[in-house]
Amino acid sequence: MTDVPPLNDDEVILYNHLPSLRVYKRMALFLLAVSMLPTLSFAIIFPDTYWPIVPLFITCFLLVQERFTLGRHRAWITNQRIILQGGAAIALGSIDKLKSKTVAVQVRHSGGGSPLQLVYPYDGPAIARTIQTALKAII
Repeated sequence: MTDVPPLNDDEVILYNHLPSLRVYKRMALFLLAVSMLPTLSFAIIFPDTYWPIVPLFITCFLLVQERFTLGRHRAWITNQRIILQGGAAIALGSIDKLKSKTVAVQVRHSGGGSPLQLVYPYDGPAIARTIQTALKAII
């Protein structure tokens, strides 16, 4: 693997998190279905204008933007830390809480700031189990 970030001594990659396009597509279909309600409402209220396309346009714009940035959500889980695509790292010892959601694994840490989101996981519970196993190995 040539795209692996520099690792510390005795550091091993346990999980290579690549965002899943399947999960993204499922989320996109859900958002498009939800945006149909305001589109239909606007079509009833403003039948002779372009207002009905506004909700769908905004949804499609956000989805296209997210699709182009999908590769930025990559992360590597090692036996010492979680390394994000941008180079930021979170030590496993600073992790307070893990929560596996539908389209993300949320990692709360004591380092301050907002919780880390590992978005569009192919198998969210597997990522959470990997992090928990690494945490148990540290303690």
